[in-house]
Formats: sequence, structure tokens, C-alpha cells
Amino acid sequence: MKEKLVRTDTKALVGAVIIGIVFVIMEQVTGRIDAVLDPTLLLLNGTCWAFFTGLIVLMYKQPAGIIAGLVEAIVAMATAYSPLAFFFLFANTIGSIVYSLIAMKFSMEKLSHHILAQIGCTVTGNLCVMAGLIYVIHLDWKIALLSSCITALVGTIVAGILTKSVYGSLRKSALL
Repeated sequence: MKEKLVRTDTKALVGAVIIGIVFVIMEQVTGRIDAVLDPTLLLLNGTCWAFFTGLIVLMYKQPAGIIAGLVEAIVAMATAYSPLAFFFLFANTIGSIVYSLIAMKFSMEKLSHHILAQIGCTVTGNLCVMAGLIYVIHLDWKIALLSSCITALVGTIVAGILTKSVYGSLRKSALL
């Protein structure tokens, strides 16, 4: 069954803030792990971001996805956890909207639906981060593009699988 794009009830808005706080914590943890492993390939962080973006959108729709994404980006800027944090404002907002627009066209019952929604989300989000890699980190555009493509690919596949699994479990448990 196809679902709507917007949900403004109290449960959705409060849920966005609560899940948004968990989102912030997970992004901070995975970002620090990635900084140790390879700061240009935000693989864990990018996958975590894609997973939470998709899950929040599926659970609470919009504007919840945008709210949670903006909370994460603002906390990232306030804590100076990444020099790219300003670009997260755009990545989180645009990625969430694109995920929503794609997800509303599908039942989200098949893995392919989740992968398609994640492709849109991770590609647009990583284009925003790529701009940060070029303008803040001063990476050559080819290296920034390669980094963003790898992060988008890993995030699409892993987050697509995780989102399908978790969202499917939440629907079966009647928690949504």
C-alpha cells in the first residue's frame, strides 16, 4: 500500500525529535569511528545517516524527516564534530525529501523499493557532502566524487537492507 508524504500529528512530531536524538548520537559515534579509519570515506557515518533518514521518513513522514535531519546537522555544527557539518543541513534536508518522494510511489514491502529510495537519498545527500569535501577540505573534485560515490554505494546497499528489515519488523509489531 502506498502511503502519504505528510504527517503532522503529535506522535509523528515528537517521534521525530526522539528518534532524531538517537540519530544525533549514532552519527557522532560513527563519525568518530570513520575519522579514525578514513576521514574521506564516511562509510559507517554515511550508512548510519542513510538508515536513519529512511527510517524516520518511513515511520513519521514529513516534516519529521526534515526536522530530525536539521536537528542532527545543527548539533553537528554546534559540537564542531565535522568541518563538513554546514553541508549536512542541505544533505539531510534534500536527502530526506528525495527519500520521501520516492518512497511514496512504492509499497516499501520489497528490498528493491528500499534500495531505490536509498539511491535517491544517498546520491543527493552525498552530492552535498561532496561540495563540502571540495570547498572545505580542499579535495580535488575527482577524489571528492570518488569518495562520495563509494559512500553512496555502500550506504545505499547496507542502509537499504537495514531499513527494510527494521521497518518491516516495526510494521509487523504494530508499533507504527
